[in-house]
Amino acid sequence: MAQETVVDAPPPAPTALPEPGEDRRSPRELDALRRMAVAAADTVNGDEIFAIVCAAAHELLGADFAVAAVPLFDGTREWCAGQEPPREAAARLLDLLDRARATADTVVAGELSAAALGLGAAQVVPPPYGAATAVAAPLAGEGAAGGALLVGWHGARAVDAHAVRLAETVAEQAAAAFRNATRYDVLRQTAVRRERFFSAMSHDLRTPITAIMGYSELLQDGIMGDLEPHQQEMVERICQVSGHLAQLVNDVLDIAKLDAGRMEFHREPVTLGELVDEAVVAVEPQARSKGLELRLDLDGHREAMLELDMARVRQILVNLLSNAVKFTDRGTVTLSVEMDGGRGWMRVADTGPGLPDGAEEAVFEEFMQIAAGTRAKREPGSGLGLAIARRLARAMGGELTAANGTEGGAVFTLHLP
Repeated sequence: MAQETVVDAPPPAPTALPEPGEDRRSPRELDALRRMAVAAADTVNGDEIFAIVCAAAHELLGADFAVAAVPLFDGTREWCAGQEPPREAAARLLDLLDRARATADTVVAGELSAAALGLGAAQVVPPPYGAATAVAAPLAGEGAAGGALLVGWHGARAVDAHAVRLAETVAEQAAAAFRNATRYDVLRQTAVRRERFFSAMSHDLRTPITAIMGYSELLQDGIMGDLEPHQQEMVERICQVSGHLAQLVNDVLDIAKLDAGRMEFHREPVTLGELVDEAVVAVEPQARSKGLELRLDLDGHREAMLELDMARVRQILVNLLSNAVKFTDRGTVTLSVEMDGGRGWMRVADTGPGLPDGAEEAVFEEFMQIAAGTRAKREPGSGLGLAIARRLARAMGGELTAANGTEGGAVFTLHLP
């Protein structure tokens, strides 16, 4: 019998040990953390964020319960989810949560070794009554500083350093999400306060402006007797300037409402002819004073019924028409309409110098003053009208665009939903 040759197997490759402090995570854990981060970044609601965090804590750590304390804009909020912590241990667990918040250090409660967990001796405390095991990790960072997340298990649990690191990572993701929620709250509250300020200021400003305009009109009408030519000119200037100031107050108030998301729209059935007639009548004196012709092309749709916010659409049309008149020295300003089923397009075209190259979007920026063509002088106005018009159109589900006409001049198109 041939002697069997035994060949020694090569020694096994040494197992790669993690570097000191390195925390290896499995693909499953990385995927769960990724899904948590994506979901939490998609909401600014504190309740929804906490529900996402709890789901991740349960999936990653098998946690039975979770408690979070987060200082939000309107004060500290506390959440509790999952199974209730053991009643006899609840007070101790809340103490643990407060300790993590106060020290900004992770604290673990359980019959565990601080050295094995990679923590300081002061960071591991005996388990509370009820033999619950818990990890409390601070929520660090702007907006979440002073908060903490606690995850726990009923009964004794062999928590290792890896589990502690996972809990800290969940807390870090939660802190980022709560930070975004807090920033959103700050911005929202700032917008609301700004709207309240402008609303109050607009009332205080409108009262004297209305008085100035009213008495100026009485003087123009000769109620106080005939005016000398130079007096008539001065009164006309007062009327013009006070009118611009009143429009500025209205524009600023509209911007504040749009920024705060508090602009209200009231849809109602209205005929197309009624809508455009009111807009044209409002601009006709301005056009007549410059010797411009106002043209109206309804393409046979005068009696067409639309359901929209008449006041806001009229505001957009008046803005577009007055803007066209302002930048047109001679020729015409045309308002044309096209209808296709329930949708409509309104175009305001002028024979002015048109828009500068590349300014089709810039004209809708707030406070933007763009010299049209070769006209370098600054036209009177706040630079808010077109910005408000586009935002109103979009808020109603439509759109407002600008372009240069094929034969010169500017063309603004309002798309109605």
